[in-house]
Amino acid sequence: MKKLLWVSIFMLLSSVSSFAQADMKMGVALDMDLSLVAQIDRYNIVLGDRGFAVDYLIKTGQFDNKTPLSWYFSGGGWTEWDDGFGVRAPVGISWYFAKGWDLYGQVQPVANFDDGFKFSVDGAVGVRFSF
Repeated sequence: MKKLLWVSIFMLLSSVSSFAQADMKMGVALDMDLSLVAQIDRYNIVLGDRGFAVDYLIKTGQFDNKTPLSWYFSGGGWTEWDDGFGVRAPVGISWYFAKGWDLYGQVQPVANFDDGFKFSVDGAVGVRFSF
């Protein structure tokens, strides 16, 4: 399991040069416990006290043109530092409350494949700043 973690981190760091022109957001969240979060183009990356996750934004949209709210659906994988790994499918909303800032909340069905199959529903809330 730790090999998978190191390979994933290496692949992410080796592709940082391609992110130089990307839209980027950085912030903090309560996701994998207290977490640092980044959104780089269509990828959401969570590095938390309990583990890490990477999600791909599959579909995004606006509620209407007058409100600063958007919605999203994504899918990805996660692993915990001690044990546990699986997939998740976050569904959430973002509120753009100030120039460059957004507050987001999401609900995520989670499948855990460590020691059999377990299903649960988690949530997350965070704030990010756009670069």
